[in-house]
Amino acid sequence: MRVATSTLYNQSKEQISRKNREVLDKNSLISSGKRIRKLSDAPVDASRVAALKTNMSDLTQLQRNVDTGTLWLEGSEESLVRVRDKIDRAKEIAISMVNGIANHDDLQTAALEVDGLIKGVLDQSNTRIDGQYIFSGTRSDTRPFRADNEDSPNTIAYRGNATPFRVKIGPQSDMVVGFAGEEVFSSDTATIDETNNCLDFTEKRAGAAVGEETVLTALVDPGTYSRQGLAHAVEMAMERASADRGEGADYRVSWNESEQTFTIAEEDGLDPAKLDRVSVLFRTGENRHQSVGAFMGFSTDDIATEPSRQPLVSRRGVQWGVFNSLFELRAALNSNDKEGLHQSISRLAADHNNILSSISEAGVRAGRLDTRHDLIKDLNISQDATRSKLEDTDVVRAISDLKLKQFGYESALASTSRLLNTSLLNYLK
Repeated sequence: MRVATSTLYNQSKEQISRKNREVLDKNSLISSGKRIRKLSDAPVDASRVAALKTNMSDLTQLQRNVDTGTLWLEGSEESLVRVRDKIDRAKEIAISMVNGIANHDDLQTAALEVDGLIKGVLDQSNTRIDGQYIFSGTRSDTRPFRADNEDSPNTIAYRGNATPFRVKIGPQSDMVVGFAGEEVFSSDTATIDETNNCLDFTEKRAGAAVGEETVLTALVDPGTYSRQGLAHAVEMAMERASADRGEGADYRVSWNESEQTFTIAEEDGLDPAKLDRVSVLFRTGENRHQSVGAFMGFSTDDIATEPSRQPLVSRRGVQWGVFNSLFELRAALNSNDKEGLHQSISRLAADHNNILSSISEAGVRAGRLDTRHDLIKDLNISQDATRSKLEDTDVVRAISDLKLKQFGYESALASTSRLLNTSLLNYLK
């Protein structure tokens, strides 16, 4: 059967074009480095690659979150360590002034140093990382602590909120990396232990002669108390002491939230008062150096109430925390108040422990973020390896295939050249 020359030509052209496309395709695999360049190349694998890229993008964002959290925690820890050092220095000043022979100039010099410590703690409480305040809770664009007088602060107000700043570190998890500064520098709780759990007081029985008073010591149970809780604990301690060695009086110790004051009095009940007089010995008591009065806002002077049901009221605005402890220390130095210095030592010790707890918390969280950082990094590497296996070109294999395709292309060219090398002379032969 005769085959027309045009048919041979068309078939040869199609074969050469196909071989050329195969060579170009292999060349493109090598030059692009991608096995999947469009969805039709491998629909199933292309879908898996798209999902992997989405996951890797999410992991990258989580990694940035973790890095931000680590930066915040490291900044918090560094600032809190500086605050702890300033508290310790203030405590050293109090101890040296109360135990040594200090004259007026020494006390004034120490008060000036404490004033500098107050401003130093204020600076640290307003620490910023990347322009964000780390002790403002979620109000990180707001300066958390403001003083009434920047040169010599007497009161410091908190402007942040009570919600710590968090970052997302997993699909279903997040972590606190900031602090609500009020919990760190101001406190709603007081820690009572053997250094500050005493309250010396006297009871004068109703109708007793002058000088017939019973001296008692109330021992508050150790623990961490709210203001209301501390009032109740002091009340129980006074009643125990009165029942054991005194007149068995029923006391009323309370916290007034609106006035922010503590009161101490004999219970105002229907029964006649058992006492004519109650005196609290903040200055002359045997245990005045371990007095709980510092946390209740009472001065270091002895105070008394007569009749006994008239309450003894602390000063207004009782607050706890490092700023207030430093204010009290400065005031005690300025007035040469030795008992105030003793009470400052106790309060500063509690502040030291509170700050130390926050430092430890920051360290623990930073450790957790380091673990999360390594986990996210490993996941990213694993998923990128899977993506590369699905999407990227196996270069060694592609080069081998290219050589085969080139050989096939060259063979097709050679055979076509021989097949179509016809002329009239060849035909006549």
